[in-house]
Amino acid sequence: MSRFMEIKSKDIEKAFEDERRQYFVGNLKKPQHIPFVKSDNAEMGLTAYDKFTGEPAHRHSVAKEYAYVISGRTQYMDLDTREIYEYHAGDFFATFPGTTYVQKSEAGTKMIFVKEPSINDKELVPMDEEAKKWMETEF
Repeated sequence: MSRFMEIKSKDIEKAFEDERRQYFVGNLKKPQHIPFVKSDNAEMGLTAYDKFTGEPAHRHSVAKEYAYVISGRTQYMDLDTREIYEYHAGDFFATFPGTTYVQKSEAGTKMIFVKEPSINDKELVPMDEEAKKWMETEF
């Protein structure tokens, strides 16, 4: 067994033709085009938004999420406080278990994400009209 594992950039870019999120590490259940390192401890990957995108409201009951913005801009609304958080290229941020949020990202946004542990604890939550309108309104 090799002591290195690699995924070439051309393969990653090709995979983004079908999916905006690609995992490099994790305990994945869904198939994806690129190989990944299996781990129960953490997930790591890259999200690339080629167009303005809103992500529906959700929370994680156990997992912590960390993100580093490579390019573009993203905003998160904490649905409990209605506070808006905006992140740009070069920014790092974390979300903690129990935080209910909705997200939107401008075209061209790329983010590296890490989630620990690697479990599927994502719980979609209903959004009121204010949150839906916010999510759908471009920057």
